[in-house]
Amino acid sequence: MAKLLMEDDLNRRLVALLQKDGRMSHAELAERLGVSRPTVIDRVKRLEADGVLGGYAARVSPAAVNKPTVAFVAVRYKDNNEAIEQRFIKALEEEPDILEAHTIAGDDALLLKIVADTPAGIAERLRRIRVLGLMVTTRTTMVLETHWEKAGPSPFPIEGAVKKVKK
Repeated sequence: MAKLLMEDDLNRRLVALLQKDGRMSHAELAERLGVSRPTVIDRVKRLEADGVLGGYAARVSPAAVNKPTVAFVAVRYKDNNEAIEQRFIKALEEEPDILEAHTIAGDDALLLKIVADTPAGIAERLRRIRVLGLMVTTRTTMVLETHWEKAGPSPFPIEGAVKKVKK
């Protein structure tokens, strides 16, 4: 059903506006989209119910909370034990400075995004990760500079979203 909802241009424009500002009022959304407020309310409810809109949250800058150091950590399991892996992933979820966790293809099993105050703070978090999963190894890539982050994928087809880069 989500695919059908996102085939509608009004829904795509509504999602794009909410990605830019999730706090935008229904009245402002209706005005910008040129539709009635009840139409917006109904569509938002349907998009939420169908899982297109997964929630609303404040995006906090890591630097603003004194955690400007960002790293991506590839995790590799030494043994294949699904029960242990699931417990490990659940324990990682409880770590406040692990912002993302993804199961990935290839030699590594997980890719994590972590933040800390300093590179030494990243090292401390790596120690914690290794203690949580005694049968894991990690490989870390430090982020030197973040140019941008997006609030999610574009709701528009790629053909309509690509812009030519000026030379």
